[in-house]
Amino acid sequence: MLISILSHLLFLTFASGSINPQQPFSAISKPNASLLTTNLIDKIDDLRTKWGVKGITIGLAASPDSSVHSSVHGDWNLQVVTFGQADRYGNKVDGDTRFAIASNSKLFNSLSIGLLVENNTIISNGDKLEWSTKVKDILPEWKLMDEYASDHVDLIDLASMRSGLPRHDQAHGVISPMDVVSNMLNLRPSTELRQHWQYNNDHYITLALVVERLSNLTLPEYVKLHVFDPIGLSSTTYNATEARESGHRSDGFLGQGVDFNACKKGFEQGLDKMGKDCLGELGCLDWWVEGDGLFEAGAGGVIMSGNDMTSWVKELLQPSILPRSLIETVTTGYSVMNGLPTYPQEGVKTYGLGQWMYTYRGTRVHGHTGSVPGQMSRMVRLPDLGMGFMIAINDDIFGTMLHEIIANMILDEVLQVEDPLDWEDVIAKKTFESLPSYPDVPEDPKPFKVNIEGRYHDAGYGDLNVAQVQSLGSLIEDAITHTPLNVTGPIYLTEVDKLWISHMVFTHFDGPLFNWTGIYTADKWDENDQKDGKLGRPEASGTAIFTKDGVGMFGDLWGKGSTVFGSVIDEEKVQENAEVWYNRV
Repeated sequence: MLISILSHLLFLTFASGSINPQQPFSAISKPNASLLTTNLIDKIDDLRTKWGVKGITIGLAASPDSSVHSSVHGDWNLQVVTFGQADRYGNKVDGDTRFAIASNSKLFNSLSIGLLVENNTIISNGDKLEWSTKVKDILPEWKLMDEYASDHVDLIDLASMRSGLPRHDQAHGVISPMDVVSNMLNLRPSTELRQHWQYNNDHYITLALVVERLSNLTLPEYVKLHVFDPIGLSSTTYNATEARESGHRSDGFLGQGVDFNACKKGFEQGLDKMGKDCLGELGCLDWWVEGDGLFEAGAGGVIMSGNDMTSWVKELLQPSILPRSLIETVTTGYSVMNGLPTYPQEGVKTYGLGQWMYTYRGTRVHGHTGSVPGQMSRMVRLPDLGMGFMIAINDDIFGTMLHEIIANMILDEVLQVEDPLDWEDVIAKKTFESLPSYPDVPEDPKPFKVNIEGRYHDAGYGDLNVAQVQSLGSLIEDAITHTPLNVTGPIYLTEVDKLWISHMVFTHFDGPLFNWTGIYTADKWDENDQKDGKLGRPEASGTAIFTKDGVGMFGDLWGKGSTVFGSVIDEEKVQENAEVWYNRV
């Protein structure tokens, strides 16, 4: 196998270059100290193969003053390490392959707001723009259900995720930023202003509209002019169609019929490679959305190559275009994300402005993660060591687990930990233990007394057209094998046109209580650019209570923060307590 033949040679690579374990050694020149050892590169590729992941790119940067594998040439050491397959045509991942960085895009948005602040922008009432400027003073259409929050939310509140609104990702489909902002009035808050951190993509869609309103440029236009072009991020774009036409865009992949119980069993047995019963059948979902992506640009629209990732990490570690004071502003913690460390090796995470901050084994870390269907990314920077990296993966099922494992493996190597953890063991166990599951149904469930079929409506979420079905069909059945349902009666299905959900399944539990599961589906594409069926996966789940007046949704629909108490399931106060209440029409 080529990777083992060349393993002792790959310790040397080149500045601003790319390594692929399958690449011939003749492509490697201008030796520079490698930022990843050959042993770690081999381990990463083994992980990729074991979990059935198609492609990975890792863009790394280290300052010449860094104590971490500093450059032998006395300049920045920029490297891209790539693995596997980029797309359905069999092309290999290289330094030019473009991946969606998803929510790692939020930093470009907050930096754009910061540049407008730094440039003494004047708002319509004649005041100078500040981070403390109220959103209502820039966007007259801005309204929230909580009147106090509506009047007092400022730019810091939006960027640091503390308006009181949970995620509500399932409230809309592909609509304009202005329509997203207008619809926020119809979404229920889960807490009061500035009490809790709650991840919210709509905040960053609102910030993108703020940039547009103040600069007369769309966010992609503003970022290209003030960030991409000055830094030299030549292949970075918000436009998915443009990325495809470059010939370097990766494809997203999704396993169909994945059985996490089989994965857990295989992992516990110490298998070197998961079987098909775990991984399912991998299919290409192409790209999650085409076009300019304006509707979601502020929250997660950037597409970037590994080569540009290295330049972007370098700029954030040692700003030459952006004001250093602005980097310090966005990496200042304004909200506590989870209150408790995720692992003993980590400190509590705080959230800045499109960035999170924590310590890893006592060393400061800045960064973020991101995901859209078929694409996952992770940014990690060690500002005190002058080193950082970005990881992108084109796998929808195991990509999130892998980029966390890989990131911590790299951190342990960079920090020269003498006895590093087996991060695959730690994180895989945590992943399998946290999988959603349904409670066992009662032995003698009470019947439900109302006909639940029909149309339901919520001003924020739109319509649900619930109909009984004899069978879910193989696509939906395969998708929900991740979270097996306990079925005690008829099955109901509704199609919805939302960003991350295309179908909702309702199955009876007890009396008026039903289990609901949200399913994401996408077209499956072959190497001849022909549609070859469908792919699907579960997106969210919870409890629904049907009454004669409507249905209340509980569980995981609105996406509350980890420190916010859950919605209370009370059959007597369904409409009052529900995360989302749909009136029967």
